[in-house]
Amino acid sequence: MDPVIVNAEVLKKMDSALMGNLSDDVIGQLIASARLMAIGDGCPKFVTAASGTIPVLDMATQYMALHMASIQGKTGKGIVMEKVGELQRQYANTSNLGWLNSSKWGQLYLWLYRKYGDAGSRSRVTVIEH
Repeated sequence: MDPVIVNAEVLKKMDSALMGNLSDDVIGQLIASARLMAIGDGCPKFVTAASGTIPVLDMATQYMALHMASIQGKTGKGIVMEKVGELQRQYANTSNLGWLNSSKWGQLYLWLYRKYGDAGSRSRVTVIEH
């Protein structure tokens, strides 16, 4: 099994457009937060499958760190297009997507969570009546 490495260099290779302008220190903080979230969500370190071992915790950490970076800035605000001449800005309707479904990286994290995390034993959503 090839280990999955979670560091700034790898995340920049996974999505250079998203991570290229972030410092290694900022990416390191995103990784640390993402790791804690993945552990809190019950992602196991490894899962054994028929064809090998899957490093679920490292994969979840990568996906969550990339997701947290993607929800900042213009993309996170739903801006999908801007035009400078004759000023124009276009927004995507993300109101019913949910936090993790708002980026491709969040969707990958959610898939891992549902497959290997605590998704079957507890709910991510709590309804609070007001």
